[in-house]
Amino acid sequence: MNNKVFSEYEIKEMSIRFEQEEESHRAGCVGSVEETLNSKTITKKCEGIESVVAVKGTGTGEVKVSIHMSYEIYNKIYGMNLETLIKGVVAYGQNSIHKRFAITGKVYDEEGNCKLKAYPNCILKDGVSRKIENGAEEIAEIEMTISINPDEEGNGMYEAYISDLDEGKEETLVDEWMTNFKYDLVKSIAA
Repeated sequence: MNNKVFSEYEIKEMSIRFEQEEESHRAGCVGSVEETLNSKTITKKCEGIESVVAVKGTGTGEVKVSIHMSYEIYNKIYGMNLETLIKGVVAYGQNSIHKRFAITGKVYDEEGNCKLKAYPNCILKDGVSRKIENGAEEIAEIEMTISINPDEEGNGMYEAYISDLDEGKEETLVDEWMTNFKYDLVKSIAA
């Protein structure tokens, strides 16, 4: 970023790829995203005094999203598409199992610089919660709390500034990131 400050200003093109699927789906119109990643503190005491303190990421956390979401994705994320129901009917209850998914998105600063974000192993924490207000002048967004879990490498979140990517590979990497993010996409050959 050449010593520039990157201030996360807006998120565009948020996509969701469900486990066992090869392609992602556009999630909808995102209003806001709030990310919290967890850490743990490890201490070592010598004669009752902390002599070593280390802080380490856990690969876990949560993302709170406000969104106008595609009805199809909404039903799928909550496990509402039950095979026991006729076509066109969905339900939420004891038989609804929330689906695992990956989230990707493009985050921009106020100058239009782009950073890619990925949360490769997520699951929705909350049950269905919606608000309908008659006569409202603005349609309420759906609020979701999503649990971030570590992937096979122990990471819960990935990000990359597009300007820092290898020249000539940016376009291919961005396309793959947004449609089918997996650890192998970002794994160093030296690893």
